[in-house]
Amino acid sequence: MYKKRFYRTNTYNSDLVAFGVRHFESDLLIYAHSDLSVVSFEYLRRIHGQVSDYCQSHPEFEKSLEPVDIARRTPKIIRTMHKASIRAGVGPMASVAGAIAEAVGKKLLKYSREIIIENGGDIFFAVSKVRKIGIFAGIGNIYNQLIVKIYPDQSPCGICTSSGQFGHSLSLGKTSATIIISKSSALADGYATAFGNMVNNEDDIDFALKSARKKKDIKGIIIITSLKMAAYGDLSFDVLDK
Repeated sequence: MYKKRFYRTNTYNSDLVAFGVRHFESDLLIYAHSDLSVVSFEYLRRIHGQVSDYCQSHPEFEKSLEPVDIARRTPKIIRTMHKASIRAGVGPMASVAGAIAEAVGKKLLKYSREIIIENGGDIFFAVSKVRKIGIFAGIGNIYNQLIVKIYPDQSPCGICTSSGQFGHSLSLGKTSATIIISKSSALADGYATAFGNMVNNEDDIDFALKSARKKKDIKGIIIITSLKMAAYGDLSFDVLDK
């Protein structure tokens, strides 16, 4: 079922063209140097179809909450999700939104030197100037005033969010937001689920951060509850102008 992304009313990049592309449950907001909606839809339709077809013939890939074996010959996006699943220790579908954003984004880089794709809170970044991403940790959360800066030398990268309080994705934890930055959007998505699952109260945050520090492919992690925020990694913050 489609759910309106109300937070998108607060997005703004004056030097880029914004357009949306939807196909079944995939709903992408894309920023590029020109309107690429037609070609973006074709890429999304093809990539979404590959995931859908594989899940239909391999239902365990869609339903499992832990890594599963995959067929020898599979589309690239299935292999990407499989690798993210193994690295993060979660089910393959935990990385699907980030994987789709990344797959479409990399295709679009042949048409635009900068691409930003948001897919339900999971984002692929390829930028040539500093860009800012706002944090949403639930209505009224004080940490919504924070902004994360993404620098060109950090991209392409993924910044993905998991929440135990809102959103359509399954989370077994209780965080308002668990945010991961990684070179891979698929991996960031999987890790966001994995580390979000670890936190059921504020006492679990330190353990989650210590565990994240052991993962070399995690460039940054932010964990937010209703009362506390903790962060680790290559992160630069700003404060939202009122």
